Amino acid sequence: MGRGPVRGTAAAGAALLVLTLGGEGHAEHTSGYECTISEILEPSCGVWWGASPYKDRIEPLEEAVGRRMDIVYTWRGIDQASVPGERERALVAEGRFVHTNIEARRFTRPGHPAVDYGSILRGDFDESLRSQARGVAELKVPYFVTFDHEADAGKRYDRRGTPEEFVRAWRHIVDLYREEGADNAVWVWNVTGWKGNLDRLPGLWPGNDHVDWISWEAYNMSGCDLHPDWTEPVSFEEALRPAYEWIQEEGPRHGIDPGKPVMIGEMGTTYIGPERTRQWYAEIPEVLRRYERVRAVKVWDNRVSDCDFRVGAHEHAREGFAEAGQDPYVNLPDQIREFVASAEQRAGRGLPRLP
Repeated sequence: MGRGPVRGTAAAGAALLVLTLGGEGHAEHTSGYECTISEILEPSCGVWWGASPYKDRIEPLEEAVGRRMDIVYTWRGIDQASVPGERERALVAEGRFVHTNIEARRFTRPGHPAVDYGSILRGDFDESLRSQARGVAELKVPYFVTFDHEADAGKRYDRRGTPEEFVRAWRHIVDLYREEGADNAVWVWNVTGWKGNLDRLPGLWPGNDHVDWISWEAYNMSGCDLHPDWTEPVSFEEALRPAYEWIQEEGPRHGIDPGKPVMIGEMGTTYIGPERTRQWYAEIPEVLRRYERVRAVKVWDNRVSDCDFRVGAHEHAREGFAEAGQDPYVNLPDQIREFVASAEQRAGRGLPRLP
């Protein structure tokens, strides 16, 4: 990884790997189109497919849908010094990418109480953050990191501190990581993406030099007891579109680079009947082809209250997710994964830039 705060996209930045591809997304030694992957893991030829797995176990989900997840989402507290932990290290060793959300909460205490952004700015957690940074740096492969996801959500916005304090805390954390040599940390700014929250985004934006990927959620929550007013189902496309269009059309006015890669950080649907549930997932790859900045998608394979988004909860959800996961657009060439996974062996420190 090159030092410095500004990193390019696959289109504009240095490519780590260039493959010549034939049909169906397989690398071949024949003429075709080039597939590049940037130093921040943005692919030009498709989308990474991932999950935040139920009970933190990725294997049952992978077995159920017949494929390995490219990215696994994990959740940690700002007070945890041992990040990445054993689980994250094992996932990396097995060839998966990891995306860790560092919550503004004390995970070392019962109930995971929240902490205010002011305490972060005072340096109360610098020791644990620097330890985290050194742990990430030791991996020598790209590692997705988010600080306090969904800061625009009603239950969080202006609760742990002001938007301005969130921005300052984000930048403080990124700067600490960089000071400790964690140039392989790929910073993912995550918000809800809900239409009613879009006017909050400008005040929460940390700046292009402190963000690599932009991320939001794409849910259908009809029938969920936590959202009694959500009566009509929305499709995956209807869920992702408002934030996508806002970033592309309004983002530049607020200093947000619309060319940054997009990650759908969480997505899923409640049960909306056999065929509609299956189709909700099955249509995702075709939708993604129409939104070219989206380069990664993760399912939230979990439940809260009676809001059940587990892929395995209904056979129709599992069938639709499995069908989507076999689409070539969300199956990047194995050579890309192998290149990144073997980076430590091929370079003493960090990822080499290829000509």
